[in-house]
Amino acid sequence: MKTPIAFWSILGILLPTLSPESNAQALPGNLSFSVSGAFENAVGQGTQSLLIIDNDLTDGHRPEMTLQDSPAALTPNGPAGSAAFQWGLAADWTSYPYSSSLWFQPLDVANVSANQTFNLGFLHYRNGTIQSQTGASSVDLALQLSFSNSSSLSPITTRFTSDLINTVNSDDPITSADIVSLRNSTAPLNFMDVSGNQYFLELSFKVDQTTIDHSLSTADEFRVFEGSLGKAELQGRFITMTPTAPIPEPSSALLGALGMVILSRRKR
Repeated sequence: MKTPIAFWSILGILLPTLSPESNAQALPGNLSFSVSGAFENAVGQGTQSLLIIDNDLTDGHRPEMTLQDSPAALTPNGPAGSAAFQWGLAADWTSYPYSSSLWFQPLDVANVSANQTFNLGFLHYRNGTIQSQTGASSVDLALQLSFSNSSSLSPITTRFTSDLINTVNSDDPITSADIVSLRNSTAPLNFMDVSGNQYFLELSFKVDQTTIDHSLSTADEFRVFEGSLGKAELQGRFITMTPTAPIPEPSSALLGALGMVILSRRKR
């Protein structure tokens, strides 16, 4: 039995709607922007946790912060967009009785495009020896990107959660090294291109080998020996993830037309 011509006509209308577009577009030209960082949503290990955040180092650190081995570029104060987070009550039985700390040092970024790796700042990590249940288990690093006026983009803020893994100290310096681990390595930028592709900022660590053995760290884990200060570049990259287009529901007109085709076939 032959299929009515009307059926193929309607099928030709439906099939294109079931094929999502997947053509990713590049960012609109080369982008330049300044970076500002802030530590947010710190989670303590317990009720005795001692957590201190300072998201404006231009006037210096908060007086309760310990600046032992703090980065020279951020002491006694830091540039606009720099921030610090300190956690834990220093242990009194150790040769390094200082709290643990993270410092964010921002950099300006110039002329980058999609899929190009760039350095947006530095993360400094002081691994102090602290008392049990006084530390932190995680903290967010919020990064605000303020684009140059020529890009016509409004400032965008992204957030990356880091798990702070405090290991049990022993005679083995490698197993005693504490870890900053990225829980999410990508964050949405709330910007889409004309094809509907969502842009994300991808973040990774590049550890400075002059401050710690590079073999201890990976792109998403930054480790520092007990009683030491480590430094890592925060490397970014703009990437797109092609959206999955939902299958549209047939319109009432199309359903009616299909019904007429089916009825005409039954009458034959």
